[in-house]
Amino acid sequence: MKREEQERQKQVVFLGEARFPYGFASVQRMTLMAKAFLYEEIKPTIICRKGSWDQGTHANFEWRGTYEGIDYIYTSKQVHKPKGFVNRNVQKIRGVYGEYFFLKELKKKSGIDMAILSNRKLFHVIRYLFFSKIFSFPIAVNLVEMASAMNHKKGLFTKLNDYLLDRWVVKFYDGALPISDKLQNYYAESAPSKPNSKLPIICDFKKFEIKKESVESYFLYCGSIFYKEVIEFILESYRHLTPNTGFKLYMIVSGESKSEVLRYQDEINSSFPEAPIKLFSNIPYSELVELYVNAKALLIPLRPTLQDASRFPHKIGEYLAAGNPVVTTAVGEINTYFTDGLNALVAESYDIDEFAQKLRFVEENEHRAVEIGLRGKKMGFEEFDYHSHGKRLKDFMNKL
Repeated sequence: MKREEQERQKQVVFLGEARFPYGFASVQRMTLMAKAFLYEEIKPTIICRKGSWDQGTHANFEWRGTYEGIDYIYTSKQVHKPKGFVNRNVQKIRGVYGEYFFLKELKKKSGIDMAILSNRKLFHVIRYLFFSKIFSFPIAVNLVEMASAMNHKKGLFTKLNDYLLDRWVVKFYDGALPISDKLQNYYAESAPSKPNSKLPIICDFKKFEIKKESVESYFLYCGSIFYKEVIEFILESYRHLTPNTGFKLYMIVSGESKSEVLRYQDEINSSFPEAPIKLFSNIPYSELVELYVNAKALLIPLRPTLQDASRFPHKIGEYLAAGNPVVTTAVGEINTYFTDGLNALVAESYDIDEFAQKLRFVEENEHRAVEIGLRGKKMGFEEFDYHSHGKRLKDFMNKL
């Protein structure tokens, strides 16, 4: 092998995501994976096909550049969503066109050692698989959920899309990075000849090294309005503590629109006339971190379903980094990493009474709850901090 080939820096590209670097859990996971590669001196490039932010949001963010050491490009040359049906579709076409030529040039100039795909739309997945063949680079799927098992309301085409991805297309990737044991076993059965490496939740623990403030005592839940069943479960568990509890309940709820979240806020307040509940939405990440760090406990009940047994919510890593006790249920990956009373408070079943008992434990045993939170943080740093995953990702790339 020529010396310049030996010394060539290896290159990884990320495909199929949008809203880098200010998106939600999927974007944060991708960003931390990229940082893990940087830690191993492998160059990551994040490729976004089109702009998704509303006009005026992140106004000074350029369509191409470097963010925290990570090269990125919006191949439509726009980071914002245009107004009007025609303009939006023109942007989509420009984005696909730009993706093709950017990958072609990158392959020619510096090579592509691996692509990691996070998209869940069949049309785009097939296109990315096509790109991987014509430009001769392996493509691995970032496998974080069993979409066909998701039980929220969805149309026929979405169900068909998810079924085909989970049952058929999954066999065509060159490898997978499953987030859980359940998904790792599923991929191994679906594509037994392909490499896979479990990559659990990942977090940047340094971002949570801020000073605690003296504020009112509260439990905190963070999640999507699409998990309304879980929100109702938490509300009912908290109701078991009222009206005598000294702890309030804070909920950070993301939804499709501000009006939807505000409507839900009114609905919750009408059922809690004493108003011990605060609802937050669309808050800056720095404020999110502050809320995590100052909470008395962080709540994330998982349901005994295939959907929840397969996933491993990103926010659990952030909960642990905050150093406060995580209150959850014994489902899926929780059983792999957590022991009740040691590094988390784990209800044996998805039961309102049992979960409420864990909340009451925090209220009545604050000192012990603090110790549990600190042990959880120690375990989380050892298992989930992004620095510890660089070598694992590098080894996986070398197997493709």
